[in-house]
Amino acid sequence: MDNIDQFTGPVLCVAAHPEDLEIHAGGTIARLVQAGVEVSYVLCTSGNRGTSDPTVTMAEIGTQREHEQRRAAAILGVQNITFLRHDDGDLQYVAHKLRAEVVRLIRQKRPCTIITHDPFPGDGSHDSCAIYPDHITVGKVTFEAAFVCAPGPLFYQDQLQSGLLPHKPRQLYFIMSQQPDTFINISEVWQKKMGAVHIYESQGRHLPNVEPFFRRIAQQLGVKNGVDLAESFRRLEPS
Repeated sequence: MDNIDQFTGPVLCVAAHPEDLEIHAGGTIARLVQAGVEVSYVLCTSGNRGTSDPTVTMAEIGTQREHEQRRAAAILGVQNITFLRHDDGDLQYVAHKLRAEVVRLIRQKRPCTIITHDPFPGDGSHDSCAIYPDHITVGKVTFEAAFVCAPGPLFYQDQLQSGLLPHKPRQLYFIMSQQPDTFINISEVWQKKMGAVHIYESQGRHLPNVEPFFRRIAQQLGVKNGVDLAESFRRLEPS
């Protein structure tokens, strides 16, 4: 079953690092943009520690990954990107500031749907990336921002005094969940998704083994849902 129509726009995508969105939701994002849905990105870090090369500085790798992110997003049709530029790997230590920033962006952009990391992805032993501290932190902060703080007039009252009104998104869709309940057919946009993923040469995503690796994952998700290739999410509504 294809649930793309449930991703009501505007859609705000909040991720920890460049490439997170393209890898885990790139096909879905491409389909949403094709359907005329407004999609915006928020990157909490610029991935400024994401390298095994000791000769590269944090500023250099961060600049490179921001450039890659802009190019990759453009392939999917996304132009509106906000970089918060917190240090890669340290988001749990700036969670309070990060929450205020995400609340501000939710009140500014007023999304109906948010795509972000699952703060409770399940059995992380099967996917260590899912429980990486930055991913967990972004999911938790975004959940709090969307369903607790952004709708509440007594949270961050300085924002309200500057003209930003409370706002509650309709739903969150979590990537990297071990318990997905929503599946999107990405067969027709697979090449566009992979074109975006291949942009991330700093992470080795241009190498020959990358496409077969991600295709296997998409095929496994597709088989469960009667399509060739799929992406998966866990949906959460406010109580």
